[in-house]
Amino acid sequence: MILIVSLLLVLNFIFFHMYTSQKKTIENYRDNALEAITTHEDMKETLRIGLYHRFKRDLEEDKAENPFLFEHFVAEIMTSVRGGSTYVTKGSGDYGVDIEEETDAGLYLGQVKCYNDYNPVSFDPIAIIHSQMVKQGAVGGYVITTGKFTANAYNYANGLNIDLIDGNQLVELWLEHLDSKRESVSEFKIVPAT
Repeated sequence: MILIVSLLLVLNFIFFHMYTSQKKTIENYRDNALEAITTHEDMKETLRIGLYHRFKRDLEEDKAENPFLFEHFVAEIMTSVRGGSTYVTKGSGDYGVDIEEETDAGLYLGQVKCYNDYNPVSFDPIAIIHSQMVKQGAVGGYVITTGKFTANAYNYANGLNIDLIDGNQLVELWLEHLDSKRESVSEFKIVPAT
């Protein structure tokens, strides 16, 4: 009888030790996952702010990076992610359309805004894109910014088939674009010479 009680006590101790060890392991996995997510979100926020500073118009500084290059940057991302072909319009006489995108579904028109968070995009560019969609028979459109949109912008775009892509979403698209470039490069395998 004493042997059975001793055996049960030892088994209880072993199970308790296994339970606490497993619980600590699960808590460590959870903490590491939360830290990874937070770090990833911080990285994306840094990229978003960096995009604004890279492409913002700076009249005091004669730099190569500017909003016109931002249009080409966004067009390349849209081509890669959405699979169509894009054309960046000329700087003047484009009636507010920065990018024309041909897809299997039809023509999409886009406008890009390199704005910071203190200058959110209002409904005006959406109205311009919608007007041009009607005029050119486009099936959809988008307005893309490095910053954010006002509540009026979201309300105005509702039901117009115009996507509003804020800075966070732009970074997500950019990362998707970089992944697709990385995949296409890895498809080219180096064949050793024989």
